[in-house]
Amino acid sequence: MLVAFFVALVMLIRSVALRATKKLPNSVLDSAHDIPDLTADTVPMEELRPPSPAPGFSGANLLSSALQKLGELEEKVGMLQAKPFEMPYEKVELLNAAVCRVDALEAELIATKKALHEALMRQEELLAYIDRQEQAKLRKKGSCW
Repeated sequence: MLVAFFVALVMLIRSVALRATKKLPNSVLDSAHDIPDLTADTVPMEELRPPSPAPGFSGANLLSSALQKLGELEEKVGMLQAKPFEMPYEKVELLNAAVCRVDALEAELIATKKALHEALMRQEELLAYIDRQEQAKLRKKGSCW
């Protein structure tokens, strides 16, 4: 979804740029073509030479290197297949201990949440009681006058 967002953003920017260039008058675009090309004169002659040819690979060299890499890959796969599929006992014990700690923390969290909820309910009850007492006081004062 994030990739789709970025693709849509890039396409939006591209379409805005394309519309902006279409709306420009031709004189602005033509004046851009009149700018002299200075890069051709400043490039050294060494960079204009064609690249040196790559060393030729014969079919036998290519085949032997491919077979060598394939052999190395087979050795790595064999080594991975030779390893046991289960975790070592020490790691299993560490994992079980961590799971037990997480369970204990979760139980403590639930107990704390319950105590907090009970305290909140008690606080609301006390506030309601105080409000009732104040209203009773005000009614009592109002009836005396």
